[in-house]
Amino acid sequence: MKIKKILTGIDFGPATDKVIAYASCFAGAMDASMSLLYVIDYLVTPPAYLGTYIDEEKKAAVKKFDALKKQLAGYGIQTESEVMVGRLHESFEEAIKKKGPDMLALGFVHHALRRSSSEKLIKGLTIPMLVVKGLKAESAQAGSVKIRRILCPVDFSDISKEALRSAVELSKIFSSELSVIYKVPSYIKRKNIYETKDIDSLVNKLLEEARNKLNAFVFDLDIKESSLIEEGEPDKRIVEFSQENDIDLTVMGARGLGLIKGMLIGSVTDAVLKSSPCPVLVIH
Repeated sequence: MKIKKILTGIDFGPATDKVIAYASCFAGAMDASMSLLYVIDYLVTPPAYLGTYIDEEKKAAVKKFDALKKQLAGYGIQTESEVMVGRLHESFEEAIKKKGPDMLALGFVHHALRRSSSEKLIKGLTIPMLVVKGLKAESAQAGSVKIRRILCPVDFSDISKEALRSAVELSKIFSSELSVIYKVPSYIKRKNIYETKDIDSLVNKLLEEARNKLNAFVFDLDIKESSLIEEGEPDKRIVEFSQENDIDLTVMGARGLGLIKGMLIGSVTDAVLKSSPCPVLVIH
């Protein structure tokens, strides 16, 4: 996984320090530069009388950026910044096209009744994204982030294999433990139960088939770390595994099996993002 430039979405809200902390952790480990982006979000072109207020907001943002760049320079990270005015999604698309980053780092907010700005970006942009969220990130400060344990859930899809390759590379870069897990979805068990009376034998057979498939899946990547197979709904068990094993970073594909290319982010990844106790790196 080659990362030479990290586009970092900043809103100067409560999550800013956390996003900077994780983005700078990756930048420092990979000798990458950071590009800080703040978007003054307007759904429509703002009227002329707001020009003065926009200019003042730009100046305030530039001043805050100067402080952040000075801080990051202390860690040896080359940093640039930009303030854009316009629609959030279009501004990020323009920045990605212009700056050519290898990864986007941003915070995460979830609203029960509507999609948040961060969710819209995560669902709409096709670039590897480091989504900074969860209890693990709450007290993160630049220079303090440690990636000791990485989790990579797989489902045998092509994008899942890409995520696994990235997780392997990151585990080497950060000298981290890597857990590779496959969750046997409950619906597979239910589907086959109707065709047999020996449920225990069926479950053992399904698990054995899944284990063999998983071993073949990871063989090409020369993964020596232990893999785990469990029953249950994938998103819930991924989150539970993260909590139980003190995972620092989850790496997973944006879309899994059974989804048409070009659709929004997969339902499992979407659910994990809402509940994960640690940051999630989403691979497209």
